[in-house]
Amino acid sequence: MGKIISTKNLINLLGDVRRTNNFILSIGGVMTADNSLELVVQKAFLPKVSLNVLELRHGNDAKKFAGVASWEGGQVTIIDTLNQDELSALLAWFKITYDWVEGNIGYAEGSDGYKKKGFITEYGSNGAFIRKWLIEGMWISDLDPGELDATQGELKQISFTIQIDPSRSFAPTYEQYPVEE
Repeated sequence: MGKIISTKNLINLLGDVRRTNNFILSIGGVMTADNSLELVVQKAFLPKVSLNVLELRHGNDAKKFAGVASWEGGQVTIIDTLNQDELSALLAWFKITYDWVEGNIGYAEGSDGYKKKGFITEYGSNGAFIRKWLIEGMWISDLDPGELDATQGELKQISFTIQIDPSRSFAPTYEQYPVEE
């Protein structure tokens, strides 16, 4: 993780100010079958769910009901400080989804499928574990390796968009690793 800045406890409040910049994305089975790829990210999504609204009319009235649930992942941006093994693992995971050499789309399910399970873990301002979100059915739908620009002094970034499946656990959990699912 980057530099962790402590905050003072606020007097007469319940605790520290919650920060949005201390988190890690863990993707299971990407480095090897038993190992997770852990990325310290600059920016990442939290799972989002929305319900389609069904409107049923009866006479001059209309009532609304919940329809189909739609789950959204989102964009992940990492600073390109990955070592060769981690970057190779990220590209190999994308290549399982779409083999750019052969032009084939891979299989979604199974131990060698492109859909993976992982966690987004949030840490407090002191670096202590706070909570995590289970993310199921993750796969990369858009991969941007960044750009090279000698006129800027910015950090090089890699961005990718993650699609997700419906989760059995939408709410975050407050248990440390490892968790048996």
